[in-house]
Parts: sequence; structure tokens; C-alpha cells
Amino acid sequence: MHEKRNFVIVLLLVVALAWAILAWFVLNPETTVLLWLQRVVAFAALVALAGWLFYALKVEDKLPDHLCETVGEMYYDVGGLSFMATVRNREGRAYLCVFYQNQYENPVQAVVHLRPPDDSFIIRPGMRDVHIAFQAGGGDFGVINQPIAVPEHLQGEVIEVMLGAASFYPRSQGARLRRHAGMRCGAMLVDWGGSAFKSGVHEVSGEIELQQPARLHLSMPKDVEPFATGNETWRQELIVAGVRS
Repeated sequence: MHEKRNFVIVLLLVVALAWAILAWFVLNPETTVLLWLQRVVAFAALVALAGWLFYALKVEDKLPDHLCETVGEMYYDVGGLSFMATVRNREGRAYLCVFYQNQYENPVQAVVHLRPPDDSFIIRPGMRDVHIAFQAGGGDFGVINQPIAVPEHLQGEVIEVMLGAASFYPRSQGARLRRHAGMRCGAMLVDWGGSAFKSGVHEVSGEIELQQPARLHLSMPKDVEPFATGNETWRQELIVAGVRS
């Protein structure tokens, strides 16, 4: 993201270094105007540019924090995959939206598991737990959209959902692109090597164990569809691509 700027900093650093060498070791104090001022300015520029370059390469985020811009500073993190679940009203249909952001340069596989109360929103009749499995490329920012039905007596209310998640980097994490750490969320056991990873919003047993689950409060929108047909399909949307190998 900042390659051109960093290249300019390197060039200026080389110029400042050359100027400092000339001012301190080459130029004649008896014939050079304002030599001491040149020495001070050259040294100060050298230190400032070196500090700026160190910050740019070692401290500064390589990519913007799009998740923070979308949902605010409060979001969850599981092993380098940051995410936040919200419910939004889109033209009379409620959507469970799981915004996600890969903090590292390599692709990640992730599972986000939500366990709402018995009397809650509906994805399919008889389905309670929401088990979302997806993959994200290095640095990607995107969203999982799952249409839901919200019973009329819950519209405008806030429900408490238990939350757990797991992530796996098949090729290791690689370089870190963003440094803001999200909040801890609950964990869950996933057999990453037991079978081929299958993306989707899956119907699963409510017996899946969530280890120290986080408690997420979701606000249910008003004036949305209260019934589910069973044909509502999920969709993964890549909002901003990260890095491509």
C-alpha cells in the first residue's frame, strides 16, 4: 500500500546521509557558509527519515483496518482472523452479516459458530445454531450474508448469542498486515485435517462444545420478514481484496 512513499523515504534518506557525510567529513569549515547549521540540519534529517522508515517498515499497518471503519473498534479475533456479526435490514429482509478481515498475508480457513437462545431468529425451520465456515485470502476484507427471519415479537429487541470460532492457516500466517488485536472470543474444536474443508452456513447439532464462549448482543431490526421459507441462501462477498500470491 505504501511502496511508493517508502521508496521516496529511502531516496531522501540516501540524500540526507550523503549530505551529512559531506557536511561532517568533507567540506572545509573555513570556506563553507553556515557549515555548522548544515551539519545540524543534515543530522536531524537523517535521524528523522531513519525513524520514519523504521516506523513504516516495522510498526505501521500495511493495509487499512476496513473492519474498524465498518463496525467500529470493538470486534473479535481468532488466531489472526478478525470478525464481527451484526444484523441488518435490507429492503424488508433481515440479514445476519459476519464481517471478517484477515490480519495476515496468507489465506485462512475459519469457522464462526453462533448459538442464539431457543426463541430467536430463524434461518431454516428447526435450525438453531449458526455454523459458518469460509475461507479468506491474505489481507482480505469481506462479509458473509445470511438471510434470516425475525419473529414479530422479537423485532426491535436485543438477544444474547453465545459465540465461538476457530481458524487455520494451511501455509502458516506469513507477515502481519494489520496490528489491531480484536477481543477474545470463545473457542471450539475443529478437525481441520479430518475431511475436505467445506464453505457454507451449515446445519449442525447444538451439542457442539463452545469453550468459554463470548456473549454477543444482537439488535433485531423492525419491519422485516418474520417467516423463513427454508430456501434462503448465504453469500460471501469480498469487499476489499488484500494481497495476492
